[in-house]
Amino acid sequence: MKNASLMAATLATGGTLGAILIGRLMDRFDPHGVLAVAYLIAGGFVVLLGSATASPALLVFAIFGAGFGVAGAQVGVNALAAAYCTTAARATGVSWANAVGRIGSVLGSMVGGFLLSLGWDLSTVFTVAAAPALAAALAMLAKGWRARGRQPAPVAVPAE
Repeated sequence: MKNASLMAATLATGGTLGAILIGRLMDRFDPHGVLAVAYLIAGGFVVLLGSATASPALLVFAIFGAGFGVAGAQVGVNALAAAYCTTAARATGVSWANAVGRIGSVLGSMVGGFLLSLGWDLSTVFTVAAAPALAAALAMLAKGWRARGRQPAPVAVPAE
């Protein structure tokens, strides 16, 4: 039980620090590129999770990195959705970004369990689990390429 608590706290801590750092980097650099890199980092650490079970220290590192990339990027996508949606559609855009992330969490767990039930080894399952992070990185790069020259939606300022 103690180890499970440590791992859950490590994932959450990685996610919190990832959200802060990724947000700061999104403010300074191209947010699409920053998110693409965050998703690539997430995918790398998810792959590492499958082979890190023999070493507790490496497992903690991999869990922290996966939280950093996955949760940090999800927070970044929420910010990106808010920046690119019009004021009237902002709540819907951010809600959709959250919903897609949550659906992925649920489906990912189900697919992972199914693959394990087929006898796949843990390393292979986590390698497959990294594929959505790679797809998200490519999607961010494509969105950034498509959005070049376009400005984010203006933020409504209340009239005095």
